Amino acid sequence: MRICSSPILALLLILPFLSQAQQTTEYPNDYLSPAFHAGRRAAFRDLMPRNSVGIFFASQVRVRNNDIDYYYAQSKNFYYFTGLEEPNSVLLIFKNPVTILGATGNEFLFVQARNPQREMWTGKILGVEGVKERYKFENVFTNDKFNAATIDFGSIDSVLSLFRNEDIFSRYKRAPDQLSRMADITDSLIVLNKKPLATRTTLSILQKLRGIKQPEEIVLMEKVVAMSAEGHKEVMKATKPGMTEYQAQAIMEYLFKKNGSEFVGYPSINGSGENTCTLHYESNQRLMNSGDLLLSDCAAEYHGYSADITRTIPVNGKFTPEQKIIYELVLEAQDSAFLQCKPGNLFTEPHAAAMRVISNGLIRLGIIKASSEARTYFPHGTSHHLGLDTHDMGGRGPLEPGAIFTVEPGIYIPPGSKCDQKWWNIGVRIEDDVLITASGYKNLSAAAPRTVAEIEKMAKQKSIFK
Repeated sequence: MRICSSPILALLLILPFLSQAQQTTEYPNDYLSPAFHAGRRAAFRDLMPRNSVGIFFASQVRVRNNDIDYYYAQSKNFYYFTGLEEPNSVLLIFKNPVTILGATGNEFLFVQARNPQREMWTGKILGVEGVKERYKFENVFTNDKFNAATIDFGSIDSVLSLFRNEDIFSRYKRAPDQLSRMADITDSLIVLNKKPLATRTTLSILQKLRGIKQPEEIVLMEKVVAMSAEGHKEVMKATKPGMTEYQAQAIMEYLFKKNGSEFVGYPSINGSGENTCTLHYESNQRLMNSGDLLLSDCAAEYHGYSADITRTIPVNGKFTPEQKIIYELVLEAQDSAFLQCKPGNLFTEPHAAAMRVISNGLIRLGIIKASSEARTYFPHGTSHHLGLDTHDMGGRGPLEPGAIFTVEPGIYIPPGSKCDQKWWNIGVRIEDDVLITASGYKNLSAAAPRTVAEIEKMAKQKSIFK
């Protein structure tokens, strides 16, 4: 395995805390409740236009290579409305009650049937009765009953769905599969009945709903951000010259998994030296040297929700004078952006504040001559919504309580830049996850040290990995 360069580090990745109980039940019991998902469906239905139907497909099983599939990841919209993490399923939400297969209602769920032979290999399939019991869903049928005669599109004015944008018809699948069959039927019904596919309306409703987190979602976000912050703290303590970027990644992701994370929220970024200046550097192969910075943009995913935290630290535990100057300029920009995180302000205002600070600072340092050049060294936005997706759905209008998004200014000065060489290879990003409250904001990731003094102090603490 490339993650561990020595048997000792490999052992340390396994042994710590194994005796400490992390939960009191056999399986986690803090998933979103059936009432949450039912409430989200009701909220969607309230915003639907008259005589419309919403159609949401589960994700497809994708082939990685030969007979190996990628680990299954559910469609976030389908998960948001159902909680179900199985493939080959489709959800129908009608504005007005209809009758399908002898059942009358607004919501219908088609799922895969039980299959004892398959379950022996891949685990239990809930089936119709299991879905009804676990998710308190009333109208559930096996997916083989989804056919052209199932749905009467004659009385429907519009179809709300993003399925044509969600790559349902991928060639990276095992054919034939029920999901593609149901998508083909849906597509033919839309064409046959000449019904408009209201993609923009669908997207607008989903952004409105998913952009404001409900109390149950906020609890999960606080948990996943906390376990992510623990990973960053341990990397601060453990990193030293002679380590590789992938060893820092291994330590980070071990802490995520140790604290209950099912996945990483996105491919971990652990760039040192010149790699700090590559925004989405993911290979993580370089040997780290004294005098390097390490930029770690890493976070956990928990019950479908992802954090997104970045910290930039000195590999030897001490910032150089030039690194400190750039770091504290980015920190000042982030603090300025935080002040704009309050209800009523536009989503773009934190970025505008951060850009002003960085532009003025780079001019003051002689790195640029005019504010128009600042994008050379700060080329990305400061914020994006956060939740079920790392770049989650949400609007860019006035901020509202319940919105969760990142605040992540950065400066990146790669070798060869048109400035004094002393600034080369300095890439700094500081990223925190912010919840808008009734009176302002809460920094959910504040537990991860972010000032120069705090980081250098943390670097002196003993790590479980050294």
